[in-house]
Amino acid sequence: MKIKVMILTALMLLLPSLAAAEITVEKAWVRMPPPVADTAAGYMVMRNSGDQDVEIKGITTDAAKQPEFHSTSEHNGMVHMMKMDKVIVPAHGELHFGTGGNHLMLIGLTGELKSGAHVMMTLETAAGEKVMVHAEVRDLRDTQENMDHSGHGQHHGH
Repeated sequence: MKIKVMILTALMLLLPSLAAAEITVEKAWVRMPPPVADTAAGYMVMRNSGDQDVEIKGITTDAAKQPEFHSTSEHNGMVHMMKMDKVIVPAHGELHFGTGGNHLMLIGLTGELKSGAHVMMTLETAAGEKVMVHAEVRDLRDTQENMDHSGHGQHHGH
């Protein structure tokens, strides 16, 4: 009887965690900006292992005054970047933030971001869960993947 109670107690403690969505972040990195820039772009992949979509309510970091998720779209041959109203990670799916598409903007940098350093960020879900993100700063000036985000400095008033 004592063993049955212990097993039932263990199952009751385990089942809620199996049902809860789990957000994980992979491949997080931040593009090293030019020395005079006050913005930087960040990239990552968010994965949701749960049965429900998860809304990311916000992101915080000491590296920038105003971190925001941005989307990229093309209208009449012009590329536009704007703040995302909602960030939803689909159930059993992933959401990519990469060069040329959705991305993170770190607006109002609080210090210089040097290659090899790490930016610590915290995602917060609508349910109040927090996910720590460690993003390496990379200098891509000498690569072909270089994409200009200097125009983001004009988008502070989203």
